[in-house]
Amino acid sequence: MLLVGGSDDLAAAARSRIVELEGRWSRFRPESELSRLGEHPGDPVVVSLDTYTLVERAVRGWEATAGRYDPTVGDAVAALGYDRSFELLAQGPAGHAREAASTVGADPTAVPGCAGIELDPVVCAVTLPSGVRIDPGGIGKGLAGDMVAAEMLAAGAAGVLIDLGGDLRVAGAPPDGKAWTISIEDPFDPERELTRVALLHGAVVTTSITWRKWDRAGRTVHHIVDPSTGDISTSDVVSASIIAGEGWWGEVLSKAAFLAGMDEGADLVAASRATGVLVDAAGGVRELDGFASYSRLD
Repeated sequence: MLLVGGSDDLAAAARSRIVELEGRWSRFRPESELSRLGEHPGDPVVVSLDTYTLVERAVRGWEATAGRYDPTVGDAVAALGYDRSFELLAQGPAGHAREAASTVGADPTAVPGCAGIELDPVVCAVTLPSGVRIDPGGIGKGLAGDMVAAEMLAAGAAGVLIDLGGDLRVAGAPPDGKAWTISIEDPFDPERELTRVALLHGAVVTTSITWRKWDRAGRTVHHIVDPSTGDISTSDVVSASIIAGEGWWGEVLSKAAFLAGMDEGADLVAASRATGVLVDAAGGVRELDGFASYSRLD
């Protein structure tokens, strides 16, 4: 995190706020608000405005991408072995990134989708049908960055950069007075920079399968589930980095573009008035329409 201006205690306040949001949204904590939602299928559950906003954005993303982005993939991801924080998973040997995208499981778990979710904005109530759970995943990081960035500016910061697990959110004045410069990592070599972007306001969000992977029942799997199959994505994309006005929307588009593949993914992002860069399994790089206006290689 980087703050420009403001009082000395703003950074601590921002970190505290991020911890608070994680406590409300973690699917790995039984006491979280999202976990509590899943304990009352069919009944409206009043939640905090933070959590209501998260669910509302997730459902909106599902609708906007015709289900390519789906926040109800949690059971399918857990069935693949991602049922605890990633740091606790037994990780397989390195170098399996390209193999993971071509491995398909025999027993996929059905993904229910968001059609039956009911939202009541008057009292911030959410009703989940039986068998539906919300897995915030990346959209939680993106929305947290949006919220905290706005709160820091409102509290007196002139500018803010927030990095939440590779999701970058910037707002306000950059330190050099020109632009926030953000590096996008090469998905095949974390020590190498793929490109840089110069951003005045917004988010850079990356979805990739080249490091978050593990062995499960004799095969290498990763965390990106295709809602249409309930199994790991087999698209030709291994990394999708999206530039968007807000982090939560960047997360929606990065997942949707990743699953759609290089060609359809590029069209999907362009139709959403965003841009970015896609990398395929052979190492090919595609800069999407509008990306050149953000590119900064110096």
